[in-house]
Amino acid sequence: MRLLLIITLILSSSFAQASTIKLNYSVFFGYMKTMYKLDYQYVTTAFYLVDRNDKNLCAINNAQMQVERRFEPILFEPEGRLLPYYSDQDRKDGGMLVVDINDGKNVSSCDLQITVMAKERELADLNEQKLILISEQLEGVLKKNAGMIGKYFLPTYAGVRLQLSDTLNASQRTALGDLVSPINDKQILLHNDNLAVINKINELNLTVVRITPWMLSDQ
Repeated sequence: MRLLLIITLILSSSFAQASTIKLNYSVFFGYMKTMYKLDYQYVTTAFYLVDRNDKNLCAINNAQMQVERRFEPILFEPEGRLLPYYSDQDRKDGGMLVVDINDGKNVSSCDLQITVMAKERELADLNEQKLILISEQLEGVLKKNAGMIGKYFLPTYAGVRLQLSDTLNASQRTALGDLVSPINDKQILLHNDNLAVINKINELNLTVVRITPWMLSDQ
């Protein structure tokens, strides 16, 4: 009996350390509505949960849409990405995203991070023309999200930020030379005037795993 009690206490304690956060669905809906209107082929808006302290992605155990007493499962990636469905009715009804976080905390330190980026399926077979379209569409989403007045106060859109799968070695850095602006060994910046460098990147067999906007204020 005592052993059973100890086991029960341990299990209860471990479950108590998983935190739950609630996020207003209308925030997600607004960004998804923008993408729906623009109907862009190459880019999307992604929703991540990021720990405000260590900046790592928050591990998701479960995610649901709550509308009053009704719960509906939503898609998510355990590594920290939320993939809510599009529903104007749930927005009107005050929907909330209820997310269980595996962070070992009673109170979560996870914040919502909204990222405009190239669609993952468009990262294959990159060439200059596709990269130009990606860059144009990234800028288009940023301006649309900023609104009619806000778009005039955005930082200067300079080009694209490429996240690489592997660290640049010395020979690769030498080959790229001044063609790119490395910000670390796995990220490089490409100016809009120099997107043809993607051909050199392909020659070096570098794999791009993410493309996001490069604003002059976020180097």
